[in-house]
Amino acid sequence: MNGSQPGQVYCIIGAGAAGLAAAKAFKAAGVPFEVLESASGIGGIWDASREDSPVGRNTHVIASKTVQAYPGFPMPASYPDYPNHALVLDYLRAYAEDAGVMPHMRFNTAVERVEPSGQGWRVRVRGGPDREYAGVVLATGHDRTPRIPTFPGRHDIQVLHSHRYKSPAQLMNKRVLVVGAGQSAADILCESAMNAAKTFHSTRRGFFCMPKYLMGRPTDTMLQAQAPGFLRRLSYYLFFRFLWRRSRGLGMPVPVMKDDLVIPVLGDLLHHHYTHGDITHKGHIARMEGDRVYFDDGTDEQIDVVFLATGYVPAYPVIDRKHLNWAEGENRPSLYLHIFPPETDNLFVVGMVRPVGSHWDVYEYQGRLIAAYLQARARTPEKARRWEQLKRDPQPDFRAGIRFYNSAEYPLVVEKQEYVNHVKGHLRKLA
Repeated sequence: MNGSQPGQVYCIIGAGAAGLAAAKAFKAAGVPFEVLESASGIGGIWDASREDSPVGRNTHVIASKTVQAYPGFPMPASYPDYPNHALVLDYLRAYAEDAGVMPHMRFNTAVERVEPSGQGWRVRVRGGPDREYAGVVLATGHDRTPRIPTFPGRHDIQVLHSHRYKSPAQLMNKRVLVVGAGQSAADILCESAMNAAKTFHSTRRGFFCMPKYLMGRPTDTMLQAQAPGFLRRLSYYLFFRFLWRRSRGLGMPVPVMKDDLVIPVLGDLLHHHYTHGDITHKGHIARMEGDRVYFDDGTDEQIDVVFLATGYVPAYPVIDRKHLNWAEGENRPSLYLHIFPPETDNLFVVGMVRPVGSHWDVYEYQGRLIAAYLQARARTPEKARRWEQLKRDPQPDFRAGIRFYNSAEYPLVVEKQEYVNHVKGHLRKLA
């Protein structure tokens, strides 16, 4: 592109929030690139017309609009504090237009395989010739492969992962069981409470809620202040303890709060429906037989449909795991800064990180760091070689000393400011 030969161009796979952030960074840095997207337009999971989108009819952003937005590109003032998926898709389109990346898009181009080829990479696309690139950015997101637990027993109950939930019509007049304690579980529970014949909620641990507003402001805006790590750590513990006590006072099945920090579910509707008896809490599922679910507390219920709000597992099926430094038996690749394979200098990942808070600004910082590294390789190779030694170092602590609940199972969770500070530090090294 722009006069570059095919083997000099970088490939960004995916035109969702992560891919757009990487594309903007490459465009600003003058790095030649094109974006391969399997769908007919940008937006990724926020395009509700896609069959693989987990977005339902009533899906809204979790973070408020001021926190969710990309750096330097606020959402319109006319947007509500928590815009719905259609407004979010419009915003992503405006972001792409403003960044000037639309001419670089190659829509309806599904990537089937990525393999090394000489000094670069060969990308096989469905229905077309192979393409040669200088490097590849995987920006397809890691929330694409559902985590689906299995339960003992033979049953006739419909079991669906939460990404297949689209509208309240799937709940109407049914006895519904929702499994999980995250945001997707909360969203389905609230709609089920208003539409189902009966709603049950199964969790292995308790949970608590963070209201969308405190003192007239979106609550997440209160957690964005720049501060030293120890103050941020103290703020999280004090604030989450306050929220925990608030939920406990309303009779919610809260978790045991010791040293590990449990991330709250956003929204007060769950409080409302629990306190009004619209949702019945249950323990872990022991087994499923016929049309009944048996729980580990000895109770059982007749159930029509189960929604598994059990999250996702990282997966990049288009590439051999060895290229991502992904050891057998591990639940995620070992990448420096969650971006760089230590021994591969032209393969990158954007979006494989779970900041506590919003994600999109983090994606843009990731894209900027990759672009800065590629600029250094082209202009100051010695500086780039010195920096390449750093990505073979042990991974820094991105959690500001905070012990998050079940962190071994969720290794991508980071304290947002701590992570961004590390990325900014590397940007300074490559400047």
